[in-house]
Amino acid sequence: MRILMQNRPDAYERPGGDTIQMDRTIRALREAGHDVDLSLEAEPDLSGVASAPASSGKASRDSGIYDFVYLFNLTTPAWTVRQARNALRHGVPYVLSSVYWDLESAVPWQAYEFPRNIARALLPRFAIRVIKALRGGGGKGEQALQREILAGARCVFPNSTAERDHLLTRFSTIPRDKFVVVLNGVDPPAMQAKGSGGYFLCAGAIGPRKNQLNLVRAFHRLDRERLLIVGNAAHGCERYMKAVFRAAPPNVEFRSAVPHAEMTVLLADAKALVQPSYIETPGLSAMEAAAMGVPIVVSNVPPVYAYFGDLGFYCDPGDSDSIVDACRAAGMAGHRDGRAFADQYDWKRVLAPMVKAVEATVRSG
Repeated sequence: MRILMQNRPDAYERPGGDTIQMDRTIRALREAGHDVDLSLEAEPDLSGVASAPASSGKASRDSGIYDFVYLFNLTTPAWTVRQARNALRHGVPYVLSSVYWDLESAVPWQAYEFPRNIARALLPRFAIRVIKALRGGGGKGEQALQREILAGARCVFPNSTAERDHLLTRFSTIPRDKFVVVLNGVDPPAMQAKGSGGYFLCAGAIGPRKNQLNLVRAFHRLDRERLLIVGNAAHGCERYMKAVFRAAPPNVEFRSAVPHAEMTVLLADAKALVQPSYIETPGLSAMEAAAMGVPIVVSNVPPVYAYFGDLGFYCDPGDSDSIVDACRAAGMAGHRDGRAFADQYDWKRVLAPMVKAVEATVRSG
């Protein structure tokens, strides 16, 4: 098969979990014997294909045609809908990895923590999203664009049964049999946990969804423990990051985002990973920590529990006391062997249903 993979235009400028998942999906499809090209453009020419490197973001041409287009991201509908329409206009079917959760319903307004700035923080964000949706979607709002993308897809791949059920609730007209759950995976870890650093680690973009503000408040009570927060401000969350800096006690240290190899070392040396996010689907850093045998403090939200089960130390992200209790329990737990988790969520294993589904999609015409 000849496949075109597409994602948001800044997938490599602002890499996230979807970027890693996309790269691993490309690898899995190529290992299964399929030709995969990548374009981050909105409306590439679908008349031909080339074997471009996954990080190029450009599709060059050849005399063939694509069997189907593989889209990523329902969270950028103004861009994704153009890619979807472009595929259908050329008579090419598409599938979708949704990577979706309605963040505005998941993150309470109190998480922004600046009462006099909430309107300034939220309304411009909402206005920008509406303008982008209307401009890119021919006058439709964001949810209407998302519904159009889902309706046109041959197959939709949520990352958990919780994400699938969330999509079915929010978009009730989409048939249930269109969804095939494809789990997130993890690469075999380069090392197992050592814990020699003796610190708690929080990794990821700093912003309301990741909930670092409640986390640093919790560490006022954990004054004998060290917390290392590694990451840059999420897009548009510079004000939030400054509030986190102001609220942090002396036992909290901050570092800018680091390369993956360095993050692996930081994880191995950590006493525990702490990710008290309001929603995760789940976070890939938590999966890497679990695969290394590092204790994980995570939020008690459905997508997270489905992955980690009894391995996690769960907290209520809105309750700093709950975060304190979970951190104390994780800190006393010690490290374990993470190889069973790594094997269970090996990328090749978890992506096998996706490969079968896309092959069946093409066979069915």
